Amino acid sequence: MHVNRKPDLSIIVPLLNEAAELQILFETLAAQKDACFELLLCDGGSSDATRNIAAELEKRYPFPLHLLDTPPGRGCQMNAGAAAARADMLLFLHADSRFTAPDALATALHHMANLPENTRHPVAARFRLRFRRRESTPSVAYYFYEAKAQLDRVDCVRGDQGFLLSRSDFELAGRFDDTLPFLEDIRLAASISRQGKWMLLPAEITSSARRFEAEGLLRRQIVNAIIVNAVVVEWTAFFRELPGLYRCHSDTGKLLLFPLLDGIRTLLADFPPYRRLSFWQSTGRHVAANSWQIFFWLDVRNAFQKSLPPGAVQLLWTNRFNRYLSSGFCSPPVASVVAAAVWIWHRGMLLFCRHLEPRIIKTS
Repeated sequence: MHVNRKPDLSIIVPLLNEAAELQILFETLAAQKDACFELLLCDGGSSDATRNIAAELEKRYPFPLHLLDTPPGRGCQMNAGAAAARADMLLFLHADSRFTAPDALATALHHMANLPENTRHPVAARFRLRFRRRESTPSVAYYFYEAKAQLDRVDCVRGDQGFLLSRSDFELAGRFDDTLPFLEDIRLAASISRQGKWMLLPAEITSSARRFEAEGLLRRQIVNAIIVNAVVVEWTAFFRELPGLYRCHSDTGKLLLFPLLDGIRTLLADFPPYRRLSFWQSTGRHVAANSWQIFFWLDVRNAFQKSLPPGAVQLLWTNRFNRYLSSGFCSPPVASVVAAAVWIWHRGMLLFCRHLEPRIIKTS
């Protein structure tokens, strides 16, 4: 790799207490062939040995490394990395990302270089996602999310797939939204989709399932769904009052749902009746619009039982839903029924978690 030449690719990685991940990250990047890149590590205030380890690794690997001090929050960190990057192509990665093929970057750059020259709208690409788990037993739940990440739907694009796009398209899409300390990937994905399109690259990228395994996959997905719903219904007070939702994984154990569910109950209790009704109606519309995932689960289960790779899921049930049921699920009567069901679910889960989860001492 030619250290002094302008790189073809700037790899931007936000860090916060990622000392345990850096060695393998450097190894997986050093194994990439035929790709001239620089690595920008954007540290948001690590309190472990992240910075010291990065400085030591810089001496042992051939690619240029830039270690930046940035404000906390992935959006801020990655925007700072993009501003300091030298290449025209940007790749935003997580610290626990790994490539399974040594030509993953070269192939990705080749695909981007062969886009039609008259493309006037932003084009971004992401890799095929697989999870690295402690357990080797196949899991239909993780398989579901791996298959979902390959769908041609913007609401299925996530940052742990890696975001590859040109600097100009990144600026055109408005960069990462740093007004919240999370969901920056979803917001950028939506902005790119509104103006242009997403591509799925042939190479795979693996991501650690450490957070799901530590906190519980179902519990983490419930929290993620609640957060996304709060964004969709534009419930800004939710984020002001509950700032600890996305705690650093090194400080969390098993995820407890009761504080979140009870916080929602408390916040909604302060709403006038018409605002509470509006919230649940908006929530019902959002959940009803995502009912396609129930049918996608049926397709995923069939593919999983046949031991097919995640990209080979046949969308038989999903296509039937889109053809015959999608418009009905978007109707106001169905949305109202779904809103009532979600309200009942919230109350039931609140009671369930109150009795079964350990009590938490609230601190101000």
